[in-house]
Amino acid sequence: MPVTQTHCTACGRQLPTAIISNAGLLCNTCMGQGLFRKKIIITGITRMNQGNICVSGIDPDTWRFVRPLFPTGLNRDFTMESKTQVINHFNLVEIEFKRYRPENIYHTEDWIINENFAPRFVRHLTNEEIIRVLNKVSISDLNMAMQPQDKSLFIVKAQSITRIWDEQYEKFKVRMDFIDHAGNAHNSVPVTDLLTLAFVRYQKSIGNNNYPTELMNIFNNNPYRYIRIGLTRKFQDKYWKQVTALITIPDLFDGRSFSFYETKIGGQA
Repeated sequence: MPVTQTHCTACGRQLPTAIISNAGLLCNTCMGQGLFRKKIIITGITRMNQGNICVSGIDPDTWRFVRPLFPTGLNRDFTMESKTQVINHFNLVEIEFKRYRPENIYHTEDWIINENFAPRFVRHLTNEEIIRVLNKVSISDLNMAMQPQDKSLFIVKAQSITRIWDEQYEKFKVRMDFIDHAGNAHNSVPVTDLLTLAFVRYQKSIGNNNYPTELMNIFNNNPYRYIRIGLTRKFQDKYWKQVTALITIPDLFDGRSFSFYETKIGGQA
């Protein structure tokens, strides 16, 4: 379903003429400026194939999601500065962009970034700031939000998680069932969030097989319950949902990062 684009996807400036397009558009100024730096609120760090990761966040100037990409793929070193994980949930970081590269359907958030510029940590948002961000960008009905096919990243207000479990096939996997705020059930959704994967692997390494009940109780009893969803690229003629973060205030994971748990278990999630 086409969407009317009225503002520049980079700077938020109103376009001279509204254009019907699923992909975001740039104004003439942004289109011609080449390299430029922007601050992004990180909301997702997920596992990809071949050891790569996917990082994404929110541009506080436009309130649009942004997915920074290297042509060669992002590896885990992108998230680190020495031994400190600077790419972490709700950190504000500065990234240098090269060009906007949207797809026409769903994946309109893609930006090619400068591989020679390391992400620069600015600060971590306060809980009050995080709540304001969530109030600004979250949606209640995931099915309805997906219908325009103009984005692939969503922060979904949730009623509850109803089931969590792990599987081991060619690699370690976690799945969950949840109900969004509008009452829609979403079942057997894969979890690709590196933090949740590392946390679950750590719980199993210490023999805590009751982690699903504990995690669901903490999440479901929190007044601020959000599940971040990302859509895959087209696979088997479908765009598949994935859980790319679990968000609560206070934080479900006490502010810890995926690298914290991976250090504990001595390996990658």
